[in-house]
Amino acid sequence: MADRGPTVVNTGGSGGGWAIAIILVLVIVGALFLFGGDLLDGAGGRGGGTDVDVNVPNVEAPQAPSGGQGTQQAPSGGAQPAPSGGAQQ
Repeated sequence: MADRGPTVVNTGGSGGGWAIAIILVLVIVGALFLFGGDLLDGAGGRGGGTDVDVNVPNVEAPQAPSGGQGTQQAPSGGAQPAPSGGAQQ
């Protein structure tokens, strides 16, 4: 019996193309819901009736201290040398 070459068996198309198409459609629909805003919520582009009301308490600025606390002057007097870290005699 003679040796024959490789045999290719074609079973038809695989489901790979359909799977990619289904994943692509799901990604597009998810993006529309996520980023579409008013597009799919039935508001018809009127803003969807979202009303944001923020009530913040009234806070007054602190008052500056009044009187009695002036700026202090640096002590005047003889200048002292900075310690050198060496032994004193």
